[in-house]
Amino acid sequence: MSASSPSVAALAARASGLPEGAVPAVARVLVWAREGRVRVGVGGWTVLVTGPRRVERLSAIWRAAVAARPDPSAPAHAWVSSVFDDASPAPAVLRVPARILEAGSAGGEPVEVPARMTEEALRAAVFRDACVRLLPDDDVPLTPEDPAAAWDDAGYAAGVREVLDRMASSGGALGKVVVSRTDTVPADEAALWGAVEALRAQYPQTWVFAVGGLVGATPEMLATRRRGEVTSRVLAGSAPRGADAAEDARNREHLATDPRLAEEHRWAARSVVEVLEPVVELEDVDPAPEVLTLPNVHHLSTSVRGRLRSAEGTVLDVVGPLHPTAAVGGIPRDAALAVIRDVEPVDRGRYAGPVGWLDETGDGEIALALRCGQQVPGGVRLQAGGGIVPGAVPEEEVAEVAAKLLPMRRALGLA
Repeated sequence: MSASSPSVAALAARASGLPEGAVPAVARVLVWAREGRVRVGVGGWTVLVTGPRRVERLSAIWRAAVAARPDPSAPAHAWVSSVFDDASPAPAVLRVPARILEAGSAGGEPVEVPARMTEEALRAAVFRDACVRLLPDDDVPLTPEDPAAAWDDAGYAAGVREVLDRMASSGGALGKVVVSRTDTVPADEAALWGAVEALRAQYPQTWVFAVGGLVGATPEMLATRRRGEVTSRVLAGSAPRGADAAEDARNREHLATDPRLAEEHRWAARSVVEVLEPVVELEDVDPAPEVLTLPNVHHLSTSVRGRLRSAEGTVLDVVGPLHPTAAVGGIPRDAALAVIRDVEPVDRGRYAGPVGWLDETGDGEIALALRCGQQVPGGVRLQAGGGIVPGAVPEEEVAEVAAKLLPMRRALGLA
Protein backbone atom coordinates (compact mmCIF):
# COMPACT_ATOMS: atom_id res chain seq x y z
CA MET A 1 0.00 0.00 0.00
CA SER A 2 1.50 3.31 -1.05
CA ALA A 3 1.93 6.01 1.58
CA SER A 4 0.13 8.37 -0.80
CA SER A 5 -2.93 6.16 -1.27
CA PRO A 6 -5.98 7.06 0.84
CA SER A 7 -7.06 4.97 3.79
CA VAL A 8 -10.10 2.79 3.24
CA ALA A 9 -12.04 4.85 5.78
CA ALA A 10 -11.16 8.08 3.95
CA LEU A 11 -12.14 6.54 0.62
CA ALA A 12 -15.43 5.37 2.12
CA ALA A 13 -16.11 8.81 3.57
CA ARG A 14 -15.45 10.41 0.19
CA ALA A 15 -17.76 7.94 -1.56
CA SER A 16 -20.44 8.65 1.05
CA GLY A 17 -20.13 12.42 0.64
CA LEU A 18 -19.25 12.94 4.31
CA PRO A 19 -17.37 16.01 5.56
CA GLU A 20 -13.63 15.81 6.21
CA GLY A 21 -12.84 13.91 9.40
CA ALA A 22 -16.12 11.96 9.43
CA VAL A 23 -16.21 8.26 8.63
CA PRO A 24 -19.18 5.94 8.02
CA ALA A 25 -19.85 2.85 10.10
CA VAL A 26 -18.01 -0.21 8.82
CA ALA A 27 -21.31 -2.07 8.35
CA ARG A 28 -22.39 0.67 5.93
CA VAL A 29 -19.42 0.14 3.59
CA LEU A 30 -18.39 -2.58 1.15
CA VAL A 31 -14.65 -3.27 0.80
CA TRP A 32 -12.59 -5.50 -1.50
CA ALA A 33 -8.82 -5.01 -1.53
CA ARG A 34 -5.62 -6.81 -2.49
CA GLU A 35 -2.00 -5.83 -3.13
CA GLY A 36 -2.50 -2.09 -2.85
CA ARG A 37 -5.74 -1.83 -4.82
CA VAL A 38 -9.01 -1.21 -3.02
CA ARG A 39 -12.64 -0.78 -3.98
CA VAL A 40 -15.31 0.59 -1.69
CA GLY A 41 -19.06 0.68 -2.28
CA VAL A 42 -21.70 2.71 -0.46
CA GLY A 43 -25.44 3.25 -0.62
CA GLY A 44 -27.74 1.22 -2.82
CA TRP A 45 -29.71 -1.82 -1.69
CA THR A 46 -29.40 -4.97 0.40
CA VAL A 47 -30.93 -8.34 -0.46
CA LEU A 48 -31.21 -10.83 2.43
CA VAL A 49 -31.75 -14.50 1.59
CA THR A 50 -32.66 -17.36 3.93
CA GLY A 51 -33.55 -20.98 3.29
CA PRO A 52 -31.90 -23.62 1.08
CA ARG A 53 -29.52 -23.25 -1.90
CA ARG A 54 -28.67 -19.66 -1.06
CA VAL A 55 -25.64 -19.28 -3.31
CA GLU A 56 -27.54 -20.53 -6.36
CA ARG A 57 -30.49 -18.26 -5.51
CA LEU A 58 -28.21 -15.25 -5.10
CA SER A 59 -26.87 -15.97 -8.58
CA ALA A 60 -30.38 -16.24 -10.02
CA ILE A 61 -31.44 -12.99 -8.32
CA TRP A 62 -28.41 -11.15 -9.70
CA ARG A 63 -28.92 -12.47 -13.25
CA ALA A 64 -32.60 -11.49 -13.13
CA ALA A 65 -31.80 -8.01 -11.80
CA VAL A 66 -29.18 -7.41 -14.50
CA ALA A 67 -31.62 -8.54 -17.20
CA ALA A 68 -34.45 -6.36 -15.83
CA ARG A 69 -32.55 -3.08 -16.18
CA PRO A 70 -33.32 -0.72 -19.08
CA ASP A 71 -29.82 -1.48 -20.43
CA PRO A 72 -28.75 -5.01 -19.36
CA SER A 73 -25.23 -4.48 -20.78
CA ALA A 74 -24.50 -1.43 -18.61
CA PRO A 75 -21.92 -1.92 -15.82
CA ALA A 76 -23.20 -3.21 -12.48
CA HIS A 77 -21.51 -4.67 -9.43
CA ALA A 78 -22.57 -6.48 -6.28
CA TRP A 79 -20.86 -7.77 -3.16
CA VAL A 80 -22.00 -11.09 -1.70
CA SER A 81 -21.56 -12.78 1.67
CA SER A 82 -23.34 -16.08 2.22
CA VAL A 83 -23.53 -18.42 5.20
CA PHE A 84 -21.41 -21.48 5.86
CA ASP A 85 -24.47 -23.70 6.35
CA ASP A 86 -27.86 -23.15 4.72
CA ALA A 87 -29.43 -24.35 7.99
CA SER A 88 -28.12 -21.18 9.69
CA PRO A 89 -30.71 -18.62 10.84
CA ALA A 90 -28.36 -15.85 9.68
CA PRO A 91 -29.18 -14.41 6.24
CA ALA A 92 -26.98 -14.47 3.16
CA VAL A 93 -26.31 -10.95 1.90
CA LEU A 94 -26.25 -9.44 -1.60
CA ARG A 95 -25.24 -5.77 -1.45
CA VAL A 96 -25.67 -3.63 -4.56
CA PRO A 97 -23.95 -0.26 -4.03
CA ALA A 98 -25.11 2.96 -5.62
CA ARG A 99 -21.55 4.31 -5.79
CA ILE A 100 -18.13 2.64 -6.05
CA LEU A 101 -14.70 4.26 -5.77
CA GLU A 102 -11.41 2.52 -6.54
CA ALA A 103 -7.89 3.53 -5.54
CA GLY A 104 -4.58 1.96 -6.58
CA SER A 105 -1.19 1.54 -4.97
CA ALA A 106 0.34 4.29 -7.11
CA GLY A 107 -1.72 6.99 -5.43
CA GLY A 108 -3.51 9.65 -7.46
CA GLU A 109 -7.18 10.47 -7.50
CA PRO A 110 -9.64 7.65 -6.78
CA VAL A 111 -11.62 6.52 -9.81
CA GLU A 112 -15.38 6.13 -9.87
CA VAL A 113 -16.42 2.67 -11.08
CA PRO A 114 -19.66 2.75 -13.10
CA ALA A 115 -22.49 1.00 -11.27
CA ARG A 116 -25.93 1.11 -12.86
CA MET A 117 -28.58 -0.83 -11.03
CA THR A 118 -32.15 0.23 -10.27
CA GLU A 119 -34.45 -0.54 -7.39
CA GLU A 120 -37.14 -1.53 -9.89
CA ALA A 121 -34.85 -4.17 -11.42
CA LEU A 122 -34.01 -5.61 -8.00
CA ARG A 123 -37.67 -5.70 -6.99
CA ALA A 124 -38.51 -7.53 -10.21
CA ALA A 125 -35.77 -10.06 -9.40
CA VAL A 126 -36.85 -10.89 -5.84
CA PHE A 127 -40.62 -10.52 -5.66
CA ARG A 128 -41.43 -14.22 -6.26
CA ASP A 129 -39.17 -15.53 -3.45
CA ALA A 130 -40.84 -15.48 -0.02
CA CYS A 131 -37.46 -16.07 1.70
CA VAL A 132 -35.92 -12.88 0.30
CA ARG A 133 -36.07 -9.33 1.66
CA LEU A 134 -35.01 -6.19 -0.22
CA LEU A 135 -33.87 -3.41 2.10
CA PRO A 136 -32.61 0.10 1.40
CA ASP A 137 -28.92 0.95 1.68
CA ASP A 138 -27.16 -1.01 4.43
CA ASP A 139 -29.93 -2.29 6.69
CA VAL A 140 -28.21 -5.58 7.65
CA PRO A 141 -29.03 -6.79 11.17
CA LEU A 142 -26.01 -7.44 13.38
CA THR A 143 -25.40 -11.06 14.30
CA PRO A 144 -26.81 -11.87 17.76
CA GLU A 145 -24.22 -13.08 20.24
CA ASP A 146 -24.13 -15.62 23.07
CA PRO A 147 -20.56 -15.48 24.43
CA ALA A 148 -21.43 -17.91 27.24
CA ALA A 149 -21.77 -20.67 24.63
CA ALA A 150 -18.26 -20.21 23.21
CA TRP A 151 -15.44 -22.69 23.84
CA ASP A 152 -12.25 -21.87 25.74
CA ASP A 153 -9.05 -23.82 25.00
CA ALA A 154 -10.16 -26.79 27.09
CA GLY A 155 -13.59 -26.79 25.46
CA TYR A 156 -12.07 -26.76 21.98
CA ALA A 157 -9.74 -29.64 22.86
CA ALA A 158 -12.73 -31.59 24.20
CA GLY A 159 -14.62 -30.88 20.96
CA VAL A 160 -11.70 -32.22 18.94
CA ARG A 161 -11.64 -35.39 21.06
CA GLU A 162 -15.36 -35.89 20.48
CA VAL A 163 -14.83 -35.61 16.73
CA LEU A 164 -11.95 -38.10 16.88
CA ASP A 165 -14.18 -40.52 18.81
CA ARG A 166 -16.85 -40.20 16.12
CA MET A 167 -14.27 -40.86 13.43
CA ALA A 168 -13.04 -43.96 15.24
CA SER A 169 -16.58 -45.31 15.57
CA SER A 170 -17.42 -44.56 11.91
CA GLY A 171 -15.25 -47.39 10.62
CA GLY A 172 -13.35 -45.03 8.32
CA ALA A 173 -16.48 -43.46 6.82
CA LEU A 174 -15.74 -40.06 8.39
CA GLY A 175 -12.44 -38.83 6.96
CA LYS A 176 -12.17 -35.19 8.04
CA VAL A 177 -14.13 -32.61 10.04
CA VAL A 178 -13.19 -28.94 10.35
CA VAL A 179 -13.87 -27.79 13.92
CA SER A 180 -13.98 -24.04 14.63
CA ARG A 181 -14.12 -21.88 17.72
CA THR A 182 -15.08 -18.27 18.41
CA ASP A 183 -13.50 -15.45 20.39
CA THR A 184 -15.67 -12.39 20.98
CA VAL A 185 -13.70 -9.22 21.72
CA PRO A 186 -14.67 -5.58 22.33
CA ALA A 187 -14.15 -3.27 19.36
CA ASP A 188 -15.53 0.13 18.38
CA GLU A 189 -15.73 1.65 14.89
CA ALA A 190 -12.24 3.14 15.12
CA ALA A 191 -10.81 -0.28 15.99
CA LEU A 192 -12.65 -1.88 13.07
CA TRP A 193 -11.38 0.67 10.56
CA GLY A 194 -7.92 0.27 12.06
CA ALA A 195 -8.22 -3.48 11.53
CA VAL A 196 -9.08 -3.02 7.85
CA GLU A 197 -5.95 -0.89 7.34
CA ALA A 198 -3.75 -3.25 9.36
CA LEU A 199 -4.94 -6.28 7.39
CA ARG A 200 -4.20 -4.54 4.10
CA ALA A 201 -0.71 -3.60 5.25
CA GLN A 202 0.22 -6.90 6.92
CA TYR A 203 -1.38 -9.38 4.51
CA PRO A 204 -1.13 -7.90 1.00
CA GLN A 205 -1.35 -11.36 -0.64
CA THR A 206 -4.78 -12.00 0.87
CA TRP A 207 -8.17 -10.60 -0.12
CA VAL A 208 -9.33 -8.02 2.44
CA PHE A 209 -13.09 -7.63 2.64
CA ALA A 210 -15.94 -5.96 4.49
CA VAL A 211 -19.56 -6.89 3.78
CA GLY A 212 -22.42 -6.25 6.18
CA GLY A 213 -20.15 -5.98 9.22
CA LEU A 214 -18.09 -9.07 8.31
CA VAL A 215 -14.43 -7.99 8.10
CA GLY A 216 -11.39 -10.11 7.31
CA ALA A 217 -8.38 -11.00 5.17
CA THR A 218 -8.75 -14.39 3.54
CA PRO A 219 -5.98 -16.35 1.80
CA GLU A 220 -8.42 -18.80 0.21
CA MET A 221 -10.01 -17.98 -3.15
CA LEU A 222 -12.95 -20.30 -3.71
CA ALA A 223 -13.42 -19.34 -7.37
CA THR A 224 -12.60 -16.60 -9.83
CA ARG A 225 -14.33 -16.29 -13.19
CA ARG A 226 -12.83 -14.10 -15.91
CA ARG A 227 -13.95 -14.44 -19.52
CA GLY A 228 -14.59 -18.14 -19.10
CA GLU A 229 -11.41 -18.94 -17.17
CA VAL A 230 -11.92 -20.38 -13.67
CA THR A 231 -9.42 -20.69 -10.82
CA SER A 232 -9.91 -22.13 -7.34
CA ARG A 233 -7.25 -22.05 -4.62
CA VAL A 234 -7.39 -24.82 -2.01
CA LEU A 235 -5.78 -24.38 1.41
CA ALA A 236 -5.74 -27.30 3.83
CA GLY A 237 -3.00 -28.21 6.27
CA SER A 238 -1.01 -25.52 8.06
CA ALA A 239 1.97 -24.92 10.33
CA PRO A 240 2.85 -21.88 12.46
CA ARG A 241 5.68 -19.51 11.59
CA GLY A 242 8.83 -20.09 13.62
CA ALA A 243 10.34 -17.83 16.25
CA ASP A 244 13.54 -17.64 14.16
CA ALA A 245 14.65 -18.58 10.65
CA ALA A 246 15.79 -22.07 11.63
CA GLU A 247 12.53 -22.95 13.38
CA ASP A 248 10.55 -21.43 10.52
CA ALA A 249 12.38 -23.61 8.01
CA ARG A 250 11.72 -26.71 10.13
CA ASN A 251 8.01 -25.89 10.35
CA ARG A 252 7.82 -25.34 6.61
CA GLU A 253 9.63 -28.63 5.94
CA HIS A 254 7.32 -30.46 8.36
CA LEU A 255 4.29 -29.08 6.52
CA ALA A 256 5.68 -30.17 3.15
CA THR A 257 6.53 -33.72 4.26
CA ASP A 258 4.11 -34.72 7.04
CA PRO A 259 1.90 -37.62 5.79
CA ARG A 260 -1.11 -36.64 7.92
CA LEU A 261 -1.11 -33.05 6.65
CA ALA A 262 -0.56 -34.28 3.08
CA GLU A 263 -3.58 -36.56 3.41
CA GLU A 264 -5.72 -33.73 4.81
CA HIS A 265 -4.73 -31.55 1.86
CA ARG A 266 -5.27 -34.31 -0.69
CA TRP A 267 -8.85 -34.78 0.56
CA ALA A 268 -9.58 -31.07 0.18
CA ALA A 269 -7.99 -30.66 -3.26
CA ARG A 270 -9.60 -33.80 -4.65
CA SER A 271 -13.05 -32.68 -3.50
CA VAL A 272 -12.67 -29.44 -5.49
CA VAL A 273 -11.43 -31.25 -8.60
CA GLU A 274 -14.34 -33.72 -8.50
CA VAL A 275 -16.92 -30.94 -8.24
CA LEU A 276 -15.38 -28.76 -10.97
CA GLU A 277 -14.65 -31.49 -13.54
CA PRO A 278 -18.23 -31.69 -14.91
CA VAL A 279 -18.42 -27.92 -15.56
CA VAL A 280 -14.76 -26.94 -16.11
CA GLU A 281 -12.19 -28.32 -18.56
CA LEU A 282 -9.31 -28.58 -16.08
CA GLU A 283 -5.66 -27.97 -16.95
CA ASP A 284 -4.60 -30.69 -14.49
CA VAL A 285 -6.84 -33.15 -12.61
CA ASP A 286 -4.10 -33.85 -10.05
CA PRO A 287 -2.27 -30.55 -9.43
CA ALA A 288 0.68 -30.61 -7.04
CA PRO A 289 0.50 -28.60 -3.81
CA GLU A 290 3.01 -25.98 -2.75
CA VAL A 291 3.67 -24.16 0.52
CA LEU A 292 2.10 -20.70 0.77
CA THR A 293 3.81 -18.57 3.43
CA LEU A 294 1.90 -15.75 5.11
CA PRO A 295 3.15 -13.52 7.94
CA ASN A 296 1.59 -15.70 10.64
CA VAL A 297 1.29 -19.19 9.13
CA HIS A 298 2.39 -21.62 6.40
CA HIS A 299 -0.34 -23.32 4.33
CA LEU A 300 -0.36 -26.20 1.90
CA SER A 301 -1.90 -24.66 -1.24
CA THR A 302 -3.13 -26.05 -4.56
CA SER A 303 -4.49 -23.98 -7.46
CA VAL A 304 -7.07 -25.72 -9.66
CA ARG A 305 -7.47 -24.04 -13.07
CA GLY A 306 -9.55 -24.56 -16.18
CA ARG A 307 -12.06 -23.19 -18.67
CA LEU A 308 -15.82 -23.27 -18.27
CA ARG A 309 -17.57 -25.72 -20.56
CA SER A 310 -20.52 -23.28 -20.81
CA ALA A 311 -20.55 -19.48 -20.73
CA GLU A 312 -23.93 -19.37 -18.96
CA GLY A 313 -24.43 -18.25 -15.36
CA THR A 314 -22.17 -16.38 -12.92
CA VAL A 315 -19.19 -17.10 -10.72
CA LEU A 316 -21.72 -18.03 -8.02
CA ASP A 317 -22.89 -20.95 -10.16
CA VAL A 318 -19.34 -22.32 -9.92
CA VAL A 319 -19.24 -21.67 -6.17
CA GLY A 320 -22.62 -23.25 -5.36
CA PRO A 321 -21.59 -26.88 -5.97
CA LEU A 322 -18.17 -26.30 -4.36
CA HIS A 323 -19.37 -24.92 -1.04
CA PRO A 324 -18.72 -26.02 1.61
CA THR A 325 -15.41 -27.53 0.53
CA ALA A 326 -13.47 -30.06 2.55
CA ALA A 327 -11.18 -27.20 3.61
CA VAL A 328 -13.93 -25.67 5.78
CA GLY A 329 -16.41 -28.55 6.21
CA GLY A 330 -15.02 -32.03 5.87
CA ILE A 331 -15.22 -35.38 4.08
CA PRO A 332 -17.77 -36.69 3.30
CA ARG A 333 -19.52 -33.35 3.16
CA ASP A 334 -22.95 -34.19 4.58
CA ALA A 335 -21.59 -36.36 7.38
CA ALA A 336 -19.06 -33.69 8.36
CA LEU A 337 -21.75 -30.98 8.36
CA ALA A 338 -23.90 -33.11 10.66
CA VAL A 339 -20.99 -33.44 13.11
CA ILE A 340 -20.28 -29.70 12.99
CA ARG A 341 -23.92 -28.93 13.79
CA ASP A 342 -23.83 -31.34 16.73
CA VAL A 343 -20.44 -30.45 18.18
CA GLU A 344 -19.82 -26.72 17.66
CA PRO A 345 -21.62 -24.63 20.30
CA VAL A 346 -22.03 -21.47 18.17
CA ASP A 347 -23.66 -21.21 14.73
CA ARG A 348 -21.02 -20.13 12.21
CA GLY A 349 -23.21 -17.60 10.44
CA ARG A 350 -21.21 -16.16 7.54
CA TYR A 351 -17.84 -17.36 8.84
CA ALA A 352 -16.30 -19.80 6.29
CA GLY A 353 -19.03 -18.85 3.82
CA PRO A 354 -18.54 -17.44 0.30
CA VAL A 355 -17.64 -13.74 0.18
CA GLY A 356 -16.70 -11.55 -2.77
CA TRP A 357 -18.06 -9.64 -5.74
CA LEU A 358 -19.46 -10.12 -9.23
CA ASP A 359 -20.32 -7.91 -12.19
CA GLU A 360 -23.01 -7.73 -14.86
CA THR A 361 -21.25 -10.37 -17.01
CA GLY A 362 -21.19 -12.91 -14.17
CA ASP A 363 -17.42 -12.59 -13.74
CA GLY A 364 -16.08 -12.05 -10.25
CA GLU A 365 -14.07 -13.30 -7.30
CA ILE A 366 -15.58 -15.36 -4.49
CA ALA A 367 -13.37 -16.27 -1.55
CA LEU A 368 -14.00 -18.06 1.74
CA ALA A 369 -14.63 -15.80 4.74
CA LEU A 370 -11.66 -16.88 6.85
CA ARG A 371 -9.33 -14.94 9.21
CA CYS A 372 -12.30 -12.72 9.88
CA GLY A 373 -14.59 -11.18 12.46
CA GLN A 374 -18.33 -10.59 12.42
CA GLN A 375 -19.51 -7.37 14.03
CA VAL A 376 -21.88 -8.10 16.92
CA PRO A 377 -23.50 -5.70 19.41
CA GLY A 378 -20.61 -4.20 21.39
CA GLY A 379 -17.77 -5.96 19.62
CA VAL A 380 -16.51 -8.46 17.06
CA ARG A 381 -16.83 -12.23 17.01
CA LEU A 382 -13.61 -13.73 15.70
CA GLN A 383 -13.63 -17.31 14.44
CA ALA A 384 -11.12 -19.87 13.14
CA GLY A 385 -11.00 -23.62 12.66
CA GLY A 386 -8.75 -26.56 11.96
CA GLY A 387 -9.15 -29.75 9.94
CA ILE A 388 -9.39 -32.81 12.18
CA VAL A 389 -8.34 -36.14 10.67
CA PRO A 390 -7.62 -39.46 12.39
CA GLY A 391 -4.44 -39.15 14.44
CA ALA A 392 -4.89 -35.45 15.21
CA VAL A 393 -3.56 -34.29 18.60
CA PRO A 394 -6.10 -32.02 20.39
CA GLU A 395 -3.44 -29.84 22.03
CA GLU A 396 -1.76 -29.23 18.67
CA GLU A 397 -5.12 -28.31 17.16
CA VAL A 398 -5.67 -25.75 19.94
CA ALA A 399 -2.33 -24.12 19.03
CA GLU A 400 -3.11 -24.17 15.30
CA VAL A 401 -6.45 -22.42 15.75
CA ALA A 402 -4.87 -19.87 18.11
CA ALA A 403 -2.39 -19.03 15.33
CA LYS A 404 -5.28 -18.54 12.88
CA LEU A 405 -7.02 -16.14 15.31
CA LEU A 406 -3.90 -13.98 15.61
CA PRO A 407 -4.28 -11.95 12.38
CA MET A 408 -7.58 -10.42 13.51
CA ARG A 409 -6.47 -10.03 17.13
CA ARG A 410 -3.34 -8.19 16.00
CA ALA A 411 -5.26 -6.09 13.51
CA LEU A 412 -7.59 -5.00 16.32
CA GLY A 413 -4.60 -4.15 18.53
CA LEU A 414 -5.25 -7.00 20.96
CA ALA A 415 -2.04 -9.00 20.46
